[in-house]
Amino acid sequence: MRFRVDGDTITFDDGGMNLLSSDALRELRDVIEGQARAPILHFRMTRAAGADMSEMAQFSARDAEEFARLGQETFAAIERLPMLTIAHIDGDCFGGALDLILAFDLRFASERSRFSHPGARLGIVTGFGGTSRWRRVIDAAGARRLFLANPILSAQEALDAGLIDAIGEAETWQPGDPATIAFLKELILHRHSLTQSQLTLLAERLGALYNLSK
Repeated sequence: MRFRVDGDTITFDDGGMNLLSSDALRELRDVIEGQARAPILHFRMTRAAGADMSEMAQFSARDAEEFARLGQETFAAIERLPMLTIAHIDGDCFGGALDLILAFDLRFASERSRFSHPGARLGIVTGFGGTSRWRRVIDAAGARRLFLANPILSAQEALDAGLIDAIGEAETWQPGDPATIAFLKELILHRHSLTQSQLTLLAERLGALYNLSK
């Protein structure tokens, strides 16, 4: 098992570089589905080198498409979880692993953590959704630097860019009201794609759905 579940915490540890292979993504998807009713979700990983390049080297065009779709569906499932989700990073977080943590609500990292998205340098473009999900986290200038210049960011540089929320361990989080958390996450998720009137209508409908008082 690459993903160990202990209460509300999922730990990613494959005994090596924590590679996101097809099997790892399927396992993560299944684990996420099993946590759908948790009041809060913590995800922990140490060094994570991203997608499994040795597996990708053997892909046909159809295999590559299916792999990208699997990653997109898995990360979208994380993003749609109704509870507060927090990623804890302790080490290098590169490529597909960076796409993965962008799907979480909050990101905390140790001082030794480093971040990079080296796809352009390797001649590949991520298929996991990182090139669209970034806009909820960093600005356009930061995204250009991250995806086009391919720097390796220190934890402090990642914090300054808005890629992570804090350096160090997250404080002890008390689960908020589940309905309110789910409601707010829906509004945040759609805020860039909807007009103000559409957001107002969405808020009204979500409020009715989650039985929230006005």
